[in-house]
Amino acid sequence: MSYGRTMKTLGRKKNKYSANKRSSKRKIWSLGRNPGGRRRKRARPKRHRYEIAVPALGGAERMAYQLQTVPRLVSGLLLVIAGWLIYWFISADLFYIQHLQLDGNWRVPEAELLTISGLDGVNIFWADTKAAEMAISALPDVESARVRCSLPAKCFVQVKERPALLVWRQGDAQIWIGADGVALPARGELPNAMVLDAVESTALRPGDSVPPTLIATVQELERLQPDVRVYQYADQFGLSFRNDFGWLVRLGHDGDVAVKLNLVYTLANYLLTQDVTPTYIDVRYPKAPYYGE
Repeated sequence: MSYGRTMKTLGRKKNKYSANKRSSKRKIWSLGRNPGGRRRKRARPKRHRYEIAVPALGGAERMAYQLQTVPRLVSGLLLVIAGWLIYWFISADLFYIQHLQLDGNWRVPEAELLTISGLDGVNIFWADTKAAEMAISALPDVESARVRCSLPAKCFVQVKERPALLVWRQGDAQIWIGADGVALPARGELPNAMVLDAVESTALRPGDSVPPTLIATVQELERLQPDVRVYQYADQFGLSFRNDFGWLVRLGHDGDVAVKLNLVYTLANYLLTQDVTPTYIDVRYPKAPYYGE
């Protein structure tokens, strides 16, 4: 064996030994990491449930999804704000009616109108102005009414009251009579008004009415003899008054006021010339007047 061949043989053996050594190292390292010597599978990345159900979106698809999501969020926010505003409108004291702004009322006080209208303590959004107008107009004192409401809780009421013409007196009780004959509750004093003392007549209550002819007769009497401010009224004899001599003059219920008064003056002068002092003169029927002693 030559020297050169011997070195090549040794080199091969050395290389073979080195290869076996490296192979054993890889085997040992592999056994340390994966017992059993089998190759370990590469672990897959964990996926959430929604990542499995929804595929990955591209840029355009992601933008479309965001454009659909934003309006929904805005709508939900607006719904929450609207609900809060509705609750505030319903519960806030600012929107509940406590007072009325009035125009044209002289006799009926605000407290009575507020109660009658049905608006006291009512939320402005539930205020029924038509019902309030009808309720106020139903008062005997009121001829007509108009109601308008606005935010936050303002209600303006324009009232037209019935003018009171005369006082209907029954004992200690008083009631007023309007120009249209409707009986009104007496509220305070009615200065310079004519007075009718009800004698043997039906009692009146607010809301009742007297015949229009009676009102016309009283107005005519006030024009013809303004100095007489008190008259009597009875269901049987109608209107009557006492003249300057203290005689009771019965005029009746209606009609021919000027004719009757002229007849009274003529008959009174005749009775005075005859030295007759009657207790009453009855001219209800002008064609057949009479007197009683």
